Amino acid sequence: MRLDAECKDCLFNSQLKKVEREQTDLKKLKTFKEGVRELCANPPPDYCAPLLMRDIDRLHKKIFGKGIDYSREKAAFNKKLLCLEDELFAEVTSAPDPVERALAFAMSANYIDFARLCDLDGESVELVLEAAKKANPDGATLEKFKRKLKEAKTLLYLHDNCGEIVLDKILIRVIKKLYPQIEVTSVVRGSPIINDVTRADAAAVGLEKYAKVIDNGTDVPGTYLKEVSPEIISLLKTSDVTVSKGLGNLETLFGEGYEIFYAFNCKCDHIAERFSYPLWSAAFVYSIT
Repeated sequence: MRLDAECKDCLFNSQLKKVEREQTDLKKLKTFKEGVRELCANPPPDYCAPLLMRDIDRLHKKIFGKGIDYSREKAAFNKKLLCLEDELFAEVTSAPDPVERALAFAMSANYIDFARLCDLDGESVELVLEAAKKANPDGATLEKFKRKLKEAKTLLYLHDNCGEIVLDKILIRVIKKLYPQIEVTSVVRGSPIINDVTRADAAAVGLEKYAKVIDNGTDVPGTYLKEVSPEIISLLKTSDVTVSKGLGNLETLFGEGYEIFYAFNCKCDHIAERFSYPLWSAAFVYSIT
Protein backbone atom coordinates (compact mmCIF):
# COMPACT_ATOMS: atom_id res chain seq x y z
CA MET A 1 0.00 0.00 0.00
CA ARG A 2 1.42 3.35 -1.06
CA LEU A 3 2.69 5.95 1.40
CA ASP A 4 0.36 8.96 1.65
CA ALA A 5 0.63 12.40 3.25
CA GLU A 6 -1.14 11.30 6.45
CA CYS A 7 1.42 8.51 6.96
CA LYS A 8 4.37 10.84 6.47
CA ASP A 9 3.11 13.44 8.92
CA CYS A 10 2.09 10.86 11.52
CA LEU A 11 5.34 8.91 11.49
CA PHE A 12 7.52 12.01 11.37
CA ASN A 13 5.76 13.63 14.35
CA SER A 14 5.54 10.51 16.52
CA GLN A 15 9.18 9.55 16.10
CA LEU A 16 10.40 13.13 16.46
CA LYS A 17 8.67 13.43 19.85
CA LYS A 18 10.41 10.26 21.02
CA VAL A 19 13.84 11.39 19.81
CA GLU A 20 13.46 14.92 21.19
CA ARG A 21 12.72 13.50 24.65
CA GLU A 22 15.85 11.36 24.67
CA GLN A 23 18.54 13.21 22.71
CA THR A 24 20.29 16.34 23.99
CA ASP A 25 22.79 16.92 21.18
CA LEU A 26 20.99 19.74 19.38
CA LYS A 27 23.28 19.64 16.35
CA LYS A 28 22.66 15.95 15.77
CA LEU A 29 18.96 16.43 16.46
CA LYS A 30 18.80 19.10 13.77
CA THR A 31 20.56 16.79 11.33
CA PHE A 32 18.09 14.04 12.18
CA LYS A 33 15.08 16.30 11.59
CA GLU A 34 16.45 17.46 8.26
CA GLY A 35 17.13 13.89 7.21
CA VAL A 36 13.61 12.73 8.08
CA ARG A 37 12.11 15.68 6.21
CA GLU A 38 14.14 14.67 3.16
CA LEU A 39 12.92 11.07 3.42
CA CYS A 40 9.32 12.31 3.55
CA ALA A 41 9.75 14.87 0.79
CA ASN A 42 11.27 12.61 -1.85
CA PRO A 43 9.99 9.04 -1.39
CA PRO A 44 10.62 6.38 -4.06
CA PRO A 45 7.58 5.39 -6.18
CA ASP A 46 6.98 2.09 -4.33
CA TYR A 47 7.48 3.50 -0.81
CA CYS A 48 5.16 2.52 2.03
CA ALA A 49 4.92 3.44 5.73
CA PRO A 50 6.96 0.45 7.03
CA LEU A 51 9.84 1.34 4.70
CA LEU A 52 9.76 4.94 5.90
CA MET A 53 9.88 3.72 9.51
CA ARG A 54 12.82 1.46 8.68
CA ASP A 55 14.69 4.32 7.03
CA ILE A 56 13.96 6.74 9.90
CA ASP A 57 15.43 4.18 12.29
CA ARG A 58 18.48 3.63 10.07
CA LEU A 59 19.01 7.38 9.91
CA HIS A 60 18.85 7.58 13.71
CA LYS A 61 21.42 4.78 13.93
CA LYS A 62 23.72 6.61 11.52
CA ILE A 63 23.53 9.90 13.44
CA PHE A 64 23.27 8.72 17.06
CA GLY A 65 25.01 5.35 16.84
CA LYS A 66 21.96 3.17 17.51
CA GLY A 67 18.34 2.79 16.48
CA ILE A 68 15.47 4.47 18.30
CA ASP A 69 15.24 2.56 21.57
CA TYR A 70 11.85 1.21 22.63
CA SER A 71 13.19 -1.55 24.90
CA ARG A 72 11.68 0.00 28.06
CA GLU A 73 8.26 0.39 26.50
CA LYS A 74 8.34 -3.12 25.05
CA ALA A 75 9.27 -4.71 28.38
CA ALA A 76 6.68 -2.67 30.30
CA PHE A 77 3.77 -3.59 28.03
CA ASN A 78 4.77 -7.25 27.84
CA LYS A 79 4.98 -7.42 31.63
CA LYS A 80 1.62 -5.72 32.15
CA LEU A 81 -0.18 -8.00 29.69
CA LEU A 82 1.54 -11.13 30.99
CA CYS A 83 0.15 -10.35 34.44
CA LEU A 84 -3.33 -10.48 32.91
CA GLU A 85 -2.82 -13.51 30.67
CA ASP A 86 -4.29 -16.21 32.91
CA GLU A 87 -7.33 -14.09 33.75
CA LEU A 88 -7.96 -13.20 30.11
CA PHE A 89 -7.44 -16.78 28.91
CA ALA A 90 -10.00 -17.99 31.43
CA GLU A 91 -12.44 -15.30 30.30
CA VAL A 92 -11.95 -16.17 26.64
CA THR A 93 -12.26 -19.94 27.04
CA SER A 94 -15.48 -19.57 29.04
CA ALA A 95 -17.10 -17.41 26.34
CA PRO A 96 -19.79 -18.89 24.06
CA ASP A 97 -17.39 -18.47 21.11
CA PRO A 98 -13.77 -18.57 22.37
CA VAL A 99 -12.28 -17.88 18.94
CA GLU A 100 -14.41 -14.77 18.49
CA ARG A 101 -13.52 -13.44 21.96
CA ALA A 102 -9.80 -14.20 21.63
CA LEU A 103 -9.79 -12.58 18.21
CA ALA A 104 -11.52 -9.47 19.59
CA PHE A 105 -8.76 -9.07 22.18
CA ALA A 106 -6.00 -9.64 19.62
CA MET A 107 -7.53 -7.16 17.15
CA SER A 108 -7.98 -4.47 19.80
CA ALA A 109 -4.43 -4.95 21.13
CA ASN A 110 -3.07 -3.63 17.84
CA TYR A 111 -3.71 -0.21 19.40
CA ILE A 112 -0.34 -0.65 21.19
CA ASP A 113 1.74 0.95 18.43
CA PHE A 114 4.56 3.39 19.18
CA ALA A 115 5.12 4.11 15.50
CA ARG A 116 1.85 6.07 15.42
CA LEU A 117 1.13 6.69 19.11
CA CYS A 118 4.34 7.67 20.87
CA ASP A 119 2.69 8.70 24.16
CA LEU A 120 1.19 5.37 25.17
CA ASP A 121 1.35 4.48 28.85
CA GLY A 122 0.05 1.82 31.23
CA GLU A 123 -3.49 3.15 30.98
CA SER A 124 -3.50 2.19 27.31
CA VAL A 125 -3.91 -1.44 28.35
CA GLU A 126 -7.25 -0.56 29.97
CA LEU A 127 -8.32 1.13 26.73
CA VAL A 128 -7.46 -2.04 24.83
CA LEU A 129 -9.45 -4.23 27.20
CA GLU A 130 -12.45 -1.90 27.03
CA ALA A 131 -12.22 -1.79 23.23
CA ALA A 132 -12.13 -5.59 23.11
CA LYS A 133 -15.50 -5.72 24.85
CA LYS A 134 -16.99 -3.72 21.98
CA ALA A 135 -15.05 -5.33 19.14
CA ASN A 136 -17.01 -7.71 16.94
CA PRO A 137 -15.11 -9.47 14.16
CA ASP A 138 -17.05 -9.44 10.92
CA GLY A 139 -19.42 -12.40 11.12
CA ALA A 140 -18.89 -13.80 7.62
CA THR A 141 -15.12 -13.44 7.91
CA LEU A 142 -15.12 -15.09 11.33
CA GLU A 143 -17.13 -18.07 10.06
CA LYS A 144 -14.77 -18.47 7.11
CA PHE A 145 -11.83 -18.33 9.52
CA LYS A 146 -13.29 -21.07 11.73
CA ARG A 147 -14.15 -23.28 8.74
CA LYS A 148 -10.59 -23.04 7.51
CA LEU A 149 -9.18 -23.74 10.98
CA LYS A 150 -11.31 -26.88 11.20
CA GLU A 151 -9.67 -28.23 8.04
CA ALA A 152 -6.18 -26.79 8.53
CA LYS A 153 -2.98 -28.49 9.58
CA THR A 154 -0.74 -25.40 9.46
CA LEU A 155 -1.24 -21.80 10.61
CA LEU A 156 1.13 -18.94 9.81
CA TYR A 157 0.84 -16.04 12.28
CA LEU A 158 2.55 -12.76 11.38
CA HIS A 159 3.05 -10.75 14.57
CA ASP A 160 3.34 -7.00 15.06
CA ASN A 161 3.87 -5.24 18.40
CA CYS A 162 4.99 -6.06 21.92
CA GLY A 163 2.24 -6.14 24.53
CA GLU A 164 -0.07 -7.06 21.68
CA ILE A 165 1.83 -10.34 21.33
CA VAL A 166 0.46 -11.57 24.66
CA LEU A 167 -3.08 -11.28 23.27
CA ASP A 168 -1.87 -13.00 20.09
CA LYS A 169 -0.53 -15.78 22.31
CA ILE A 170 -3.95 -16.17 23.91
CA LEU A 171 -5.57 -16.49 20.47
CA ILE A 172 -2.98 -19.09 19.47
CA ARG A 173 -3.59 -21.00 22.72
CA VAL A 174 -7.32 -21.04 22.01
CA ILE A 175 -6.75 -22.25 18.45
CA LYS A 176 -4.40 -25.00 19.66
CA LYS A 177 -6.98 -26.04 22.27
CA LEU A 178 -9.89 -26.21 19.84
CA TYR A 179 -7.96 -27.41 16.79
CA PRO A 180 -5.14 -29.56 18.17
CA GLN A 181 -4.14 -30.82 14.72
CA ILE A 182 -2.81 -27.36 13.77
CA GLU A 183 0.91 -26.59 13.88
CA VAL A 184 1.51 -22.85 14.36
CA THR A 185 4.47 -20.90 12.98
CA SER A 186 4.89 -17.40 14.44
CA VAL A 187 6.88 -14.83 12.47
CA VAL A 188 8.55 -11.87 14.18
CA ARG A 189 10.92 -9.12 13.00
CA GLY A 190 14.52 -9.87 12.09
CA SER A 191 15.94 -7.10 14.29
CA PRO A 192 14.65 -4.46 16.73
CA ILE A 193 12.50 -1.77 15.09
CA ILE A 194 10.15 0.50 17.09
CA ASN A 195 8.13 -1.70 19.49
CA ASP A 196 7.76 -4.61 17.09
CA VAL A 197 8.27 -8.17 18.31
CA THR A 198 11.64 -9.91 17.89
CA ARG A 199 12.70 -13.45 18.79
CA ALA A 200 13.86 -12.20 22.21
CA ASP A 201 10.48 -10.58 22.86
CA ALA A 202 8.64 -13.73 21.80
CA ALA A 203 10.79 -15.78 24.18
CA ALA A 204 10.14 -13.30 27.00
CA VAL A 205 6.38 -13.91 26.80
CA GLY A 206 6.66 -17.67 26.37
CA LEU A 207 5.28 -17.82 22.85
CA GLU A 208 7.60 -20.69 21.92
CA LYS A 209 5.53 -23.02 24.12
CA TYR A 210 2.66 -22.79 21.63
CA ALA A 211 4.29 -21.99 18.28
CA LYS A 212 7.46 -22.39 16.29
CA VAL A 213 8.98 -18.87 16.30
CA ILE A 214 11.05 -17.65 13.37
CA ASP A 215 12.07 -14.17 12.20
CA ASN A 216 11.51 -12.64 8.79
CA GLY A 217 15.16 -11.67 8.28
CA THR A 218 14.59 -7.92 7.90
CA ASP A 219 14.47 -4.69 9.88
CA VAL A 220 11.28 -3.56 8.14
CA PRO A 221 8.28 -3.27 10.53
CA GLY A 222 6.15 -5.36 8.21
CA THR A 223 6.45 -8.30 5.81
CA TYR A 224 8.25 -6.67 2.89
CA LEU A 225 8.30 -9.39 0.26
CA LYS A 226 11.37 -8.06 -1.58
CA GLU A 227 13.53 -8.54 1.51
CA VAL A 228 12.05 -11.30 3.69
CA SER A 229 13.76 -14.69 3.80
CA PRO A 230 12.81 -17.40 1.25
CA GLU A 231 11.33 -19.38 4.16
CA ILE A 232 8.69 -16.68 4.71
CA ILE A 233 7.72 -16.67 1.03
CA SER A 234 7.39 -20.46 1.11
CA LEU A 235 5.21 -20.34 4.23
CA LEU A 236 2.95 -17.69 2.69
CA LYS A 237 2.43 -19.98 -0.29
CA THR A 238 1.92 -23.24 1.57
CA SER A 239 0.30 -22.52 4.96
CA ASP A 240 -3.34 -23.56 5.23
CA VAL A 241 -4.28 -20.39 7.15
CA THR A 242 -2.39 -17.11 7.49
CA VAL A 243 -3.14 -14.40 10.06
CA SER A 244 -1.55 -10.97 9.62
CA LYS A 245 -1.53 -8.61 12.60
CA GLY A 246 -1.25 -4.84 12.44
CA LEU A 247 -0.83 -2.11 9.89
CA GLY A 248 2.80 -2.79 9.01
CA ASN A 249 2.00 -6.29 7.79
CA LEU A 250 -1.18 -5.05 6.10
CA GLU A 251 0.63 -2.27 4.25
CA THR A 252 3.32 -4.60 2.93
CA LEU A 253 1.12 -7.63 2.07
CA PHE A 254 -2.32 -6.41 1.03
CA GLY A 255 -2.78 -6.70 -2.73
CA GLU A 256 0.19 -9.04 -3.20
CA GLY A 257 -1.94 -12.07 -4.06
CA TYR A 258 -1.83 -14.09 -0.85
CA GLU A 259 -4.82 -15.55 0.98
CA ILE A 260 -4.69 -13.81 4.37
CA PHE A 261 -6.87 -12.91 7.34
CA TYR A 262 -5.89 -9.39 8.43
CA ALA A 263 -6.54 -8.28 12.03
CA PHE A 264 -5.73 -4.66 12.84
CA ASN A 265 -6.83 -1.39 14.40
CA CYS A 266 -7.88 1.45 12.08
CA LYS A 267 -5.47 4.05 13.47
CA CYS A 268 -5.34 6.10 10.24
CA ASP A 269 -8.06 7.85 8.28
CA HIS A 270 -6.92 6.35 4.98
CA ILE A 271 -6.98 2.80 6.42
CA ALA A 272 -10.42 3.34 7.97
CA GLU A 273 -11.76 4.70 4.67
CA ARG A 274 -10.07 1.99 2.59
CA PHE A 275 -11.80 -0.79 4.55
CA SER A 276 -15.00 1.10 5.48
CA TYR A 277 -14.50 0.95 9.25
CA PRO A 278 -14.81 3.80 11.77
CA LEU A 279 -11.53 5.38 12.85
CA TRP A 280 -9.95 3.55 15.83
CA SER A 281 -12.15 0.50 15.39
CA ALA A 282 -10.79 -3.05 15.28
CA ALA A 283 -11.05 -4.80 11.93
CA PHE A 284 -10.94 -8.38 10.67
CA VAL A 285 -10.61 -8.63 6.88
CA TYR A 286 -10.12 -11.57 4.53
CA SER A 287 -8.42 -11.13 1.19
CA ILE A 288 -6.99 -13.32 -1.57
CA THR A 289 -5.77 -10.41 -3.71
